[in-house]
Amino acid sequence: MIDEVVGRLKSGKEADVYLVRHAGEVVAAKIYKEREHRNFRNNSGYREGRQVRNSRTARAIAKGSRFGVQAAEDAWKTAEADALGKLYAAGVCVPRPVMFYEGVLLMELVLDLEGHPAPRLEEASLTAEEASALYFDLRNQAIRMLCCDLIHGDLSAFNILLGNRGATIIDFPQVVDAAANSQAEFFFKRDIENLRRYFETADPSLRARSGDAHEIWRAYVKRELTPDFVPTGRFQGEGGPRERRFSGPRDRSDGNGPGDRPPRSDRPQGERFPRGDRPPRGDRPQGDRPPRGDRPQGERFARGN
Repeated sequence: MIDEVVGRLKSGKEADVYLVRHAGEVVAAKIYKEREHRNFRNNSGYREGRQVRNSRTARAIAKGSRFGVQAAEDAWKTAEADALGKLYAAGVCVPRPVMFYEGVLLMELVLDLEGHPAPRLEEASLTAEEASALYFDLRNQAIRMLCCDLIHGDLSAFNILLGNRGATIIDFPQVVDAAANSQAEFFFKRDIENLRRYFETADPSLRARSGDAHEIWRAYVKRELTPDFVPTGRFQGEGGPRERRFSGPRDRSDGNGPGDRPPRSDRPQGERFPRGDRPPRGDRPQGDRPPRGDRPQGERFARGN
C-alpha cells in the first residue's frame, strides 16, 4: 500500500502523521495512537449513538468485554475515514480520503498556495476582514456537516488548515452523530462558539453573531436546515432576550386583544364580575356540623348532617 515513507509531518496527542508515497502520489498517512496515549481516552460522550453493523459486536461494546473494548477502539479509528468520505462527497472542505487499511488512514495532503504542507489556523496572523471571512466560511461548512447529521465535536484553530482550497477542517475521530447523540446540541454550539470567539479577537464585530449556533440548531431540529442556510443574527445568544413563544392566533380585530375583552387599563380595579347574591364568606351559616375537634376520628362526617 505504501511505496515510500518520505518523512514525519507532525506528531499530535491523537496520532502521528507521515508523508508517504502511494500509487505515485504523496499523501498523508495518519497512524492513531493507542487509547492510553490519546487525549480522548474518555470518549464515551462522543461515541454515543454511533451505529455498529454487527449486533454481536455492539453487544460486546455495551458490556465492555475485552473483545468489546478492542472493537470500540477499532470503531473509533474507522469513524474518521467514514466521516471524511461522507463530508467530502457533500462538498465540505476536508481532505480527500484515499483509503483506510489496518488502522492507518491515507488521505490527501493539504497544501498551501506555495505547494508546501498547509499551516494550521492558529499559526496565522489575521486582519479583521480575514477573520470575518474565515468565520462565515467555516460556519457555512459546519452547517453543511450538520445537514449530513455530523458534528465535528472538537472544532478549533488547531484542527483547521489554511490550504490552497480555503480553510480545510481535519481530525474527525471524535465526530458526533447529531441525530442520535443526546449531547449533540452541546457539541455543535461549542464548536460554533469556539470559532466565533477565536475570530472575535481579530474582528470584535463578530460579538453580534453570538446567536448563530442557536439559530442553526433550531433550524436543524425543525428540519428546516439546508446547506445554504444563513442565520439572521437576531437572536442575541444565551444571555440575550428570550424568544417569544407563539401560542396560537389571536383575534385582534378591535386592536384590544382577543375577542371583545376590554383593555386592561379600562377594567374596573378592585372588582370582579358578580356571582349572584351570595353573602360574604363570614356571614354564611355554618350549618349543624360539629367543631372539628369534636368529630369522631376514623369516620367521615356524613355530607347530609
